[in-house]
Amino acid sequence: MIERTLGHICKMLGGEISDPSSSDVIIRGVSIDSRTIQNGNLYIPIVGEKFDGRIFIEECEKAGAPCFLIDKNFKVPKSVTIPYCIVDDTKKALQDLAKAYRNELDITIIALTGSNGKTTTKNLIHAVLSEKYRVEKTHGNLNNEIGVPRTILSFSDDTEIGVVEMGTDDFGEISLLTNIARPDIAAITNIGDAHLLKLKTREGIAKAKFEIIEGLKEDGLFIYNGDDEILKKVFPNYKLSQKVLTFGQNDDVDFKVKSLSLTNTYTRFIYKDEEYTVPLLGAHQVYNAALAVLIGKIFKLSYKDINNGLLKASNTGNRNELIQRNGFDILNDAYKSNPQSLREGLNLAGILDGYMNKIAVLGDMLELGEDEEKLHYESGLEIDPKKIDYVLFYGPLSKQMHKASLKNFSKNRSLHFENKDDLIDKLKQIITKSSLVFVKGSRGLHMEEIIEAIYNFRI
Repeated sequence: MIERTLGHICKMLGGEISDPSSSDVIIRGVSIDSRTIQNGNLYIPIVGEKFDGRIFIEECEKAGAPCFLIDKNFKVPKSVTIPYCIVDDTKKALQDLAKAYRNELDITIIALTGSNGKTTTKNLIHAVLSEKYRVEKTHGNLNNEIGVPRTILSFSDDTEIGVVEMGTDDFGEISLLTNIARPDIAAITNIGDAHLLKLKTREGIAKAKFEIIEGLKEDGLFIYNGDDEILKKVFPNYKLSQKVLTFGQNDDVDFKVKSLSLTNTYTRFIYKDEEYTVPLLGAHQVYNAALAVLIGKIFKLSYKDINNGLLKASNTGNRNELIQRNGFDILNDAYKSNPQSLREGLNLAGILDGYMNKIAVLGDMLELGEDEEKLHYESGLEIDPKKIDYVLFYGPLSKQMHKASLKNFSKNRSLHFENKDDLIDKLKQIITKSSLVFVKGSRGLHMEEIIEAIYNFRI
């Protein structure tokens, strides 16, 4: 984490210190949340539409904050005794501080974006590179205009590599983030239908993701999925002076891998004569892991180190996690949903062996824009009754999936529910021994509540 004096931080920000005699006060790390502030943290109160962090300054002082940032238009209460740095805007100051700190660090930054798989890929890259280097990464989903600066400020002076995830749902957002992080390597995993609400088309999504190259260093490297048709279509619009590499399974990519086998516990693939195993489920994991292998090779790791790193990787919460319960299993993919990731999840559920009864519990896919009903309907048509025995739907948009699924499923095997309690009751009725329950939906549907409700269910 960042360790600097208050005077140095004020200088980095071009701010004004409240008490010049406090210039040597040392801060260790930053916090924007009064509830989690640690002793020594610089408190940066953020003002949002529904909250104002400035009202918690006194609480942060009591919790051990030695100083804080404050915007010039705010009158600091006389009861506050710790020093502070006056800036124009605290949110921008957070971003500016991260940018200035990044420039002081002797570090290699890998920036990653994409519609699907970026969090898993980030974790795989981190696991691989950690076999040889001191590596830090984005924690959780801190991938936005607040999260990315916090991530960079969490790096230490001795961190050698930082893996930074960047998310977006509108134009201009990744542009801001990449110009803060100034990556040495920038990568795009793929383009899907997520965030069509604002970005309108998949080409629009690609354009927003390609903003990542705006902050790429002149001697940097850009990597993208060469099997992704939208990326291949859009890339020629950009004339990069930096080196470019592609990865995938097609013959025309620079780094070609081939899927070997998928089981209930791992995914295996090959690069040239090297066989790799990743303890994650699904054919799409080949792409996530391939990018991690490619980056491992860029950093001169041996085959043994790369494979060991992959084997140590763990799944992230609510993403293709196979949970063994009392006579049945749950395939938890409740974190998010869009047509591409849903297709991959259904394919995975269909491939997994050893189950007599497979149940898909599907919620709405949000932020798909004006074609949301059409996209839900098309997704419903793709559900294969030869691979899935029952489909239970939840949410208003999933009515379109339900309607389409009835072309392939009988009415007693495809059901829509207005509330979760009714769905859970039905689910408990149809779970049998050797059942697989696949749960997926956008975050706003809170599909994890369904998993919690059946977690201790006994057949």
